[in-house]
Amino acid sequence: MKSTWLVGGLIAVVCIALAIYYAIPGVYHPLTFTGSATASHYKHAIVFVGLAIVALIGARFAANSTPRAR
Repeated sequence: MKSTWLVGGLIAVVCIALAIYYAIPGVYHPLTFTGSATASHYKHAIVFVGLAIVALIGARFAANSTPRAR
């Protein structure tokens, strides 16, 4: 049960870090194809925050679905 929370939490932390990275202006953002690559990309940041929330919700459901030892 702890491992599912650990994996979900790790994915969420990485997604939050990427969201902060894409919100910082003046830094080269490699996954941008329109506009300036050094501008803030708030759509990317919002998507990464959403992925972090989905990762935590998925970890919660996975932790509840594992069979418990008797």
